[in-house]
Amino acid sequence: MTRPSIEVVIPAYNAAPFLRATLESIAAQTVLPDRVTVVDDRSTDGTAEVARAAAEALRDRIAIRVLPNAGPQGPSAGRNTAIRASEAELIALLDSDDLFRPNHHAMLLGALQAAPDAVLAFGDNTLFRGEQTILPSMLAESGIAALPAEELAPGLFTLGDRMFAELLRTTPFGTSACLFRRDAALATGLFDETMMYSEDQDFFIRLALRGRFVFTRALVTDKRVHETNLSHARNTLRFCKGSAEAVARLARDGSALTPTQQAAVREVLPRALGGYLYHASRAGPGAWWQAARLAAASGQGALAASPRHLLRAVVSAVR
Repeated sequence: MTRPSIEVVIPAYNAAPFLRATLESIAAQTVLPDRVTVVDDRSTDGTAEVARAAAEALRDRIAIRVLPNAGPQGPSAGRNTAIRASEAELIALLDSDDLFRPNHHAMLLGALQAAPDAVLAFGDNTLFRGEQTILPSMLAESGIAALPAEELAPGLFTLGDRMFAELLRTTPFGTSACLFRRDAALATGLFDETMMYSEDQDFFIRLALRGRFVFTRALVTDKRVHETNLSHARNTLRFCKGSAEAVARLARDGSALTPTQQAAVREVLPRALGGYLYHASRAGPGAWWQAARLAAASGQGALAASPRHLLRAVVSAVR
């Protein structure tokens, strides 16, 4: 039986220091992808040149092409550029500073083949800085590993309806630790190109409406931590804002959701907005006002009018 084709999609902005190692991790796969696309997002550090040099050096193992980002700057448009141009059946996302473990494609491809109705398979990942592992398991940290799960096949699990609720709360797996069906991604409208932060959570929420996710507890990716990560703690407010906006959109237009999904949105919405209001109030009155407007528009006026958030915003302004 012919296996489904796989394309690895890498949005890359000023990724020259890490990109060669990232591409070499793809070339080390036990199941090789059919193509790798690096989307250069208007880099100024020679990222495209690093990618082209790697394409030549690794040509006996993998086929690498370099495309310019066809949309606004950011990982959403970069990923969309490659996915739209792809002819592959399956897409593996890889951030330009992360590393696939050699079993990434084999494990996740096997998961999707064992669950033909699934739209996405994911595995576990570590976080590392330099030579040090700083988080041994993302699935343990996010709580996924401890949740009751149905075992579909040896080592292959699903959370059923609980997966959607977990995605509303956070992104419980690494973006570089998944493999999904391209046709399902196209049907969702791909990534929201207006979002720079929490765009992956928003995409995965919408993708989960197309079908179920399955997962393995095996480690398939190592995520690099460094000072220029978009996921750096200094961007916490931006991530909270993106997450709250994604959940608020579902609350406003939830007609396509099942009753169980609607209940999950109602439960998570106050928490998402509360987190956004807290971090926004620490940033000052302007950020608090923007968060309060979203809360009020989402029917959470009591949260928006909380004296604690307002007082925190005022205190932040006078410091």
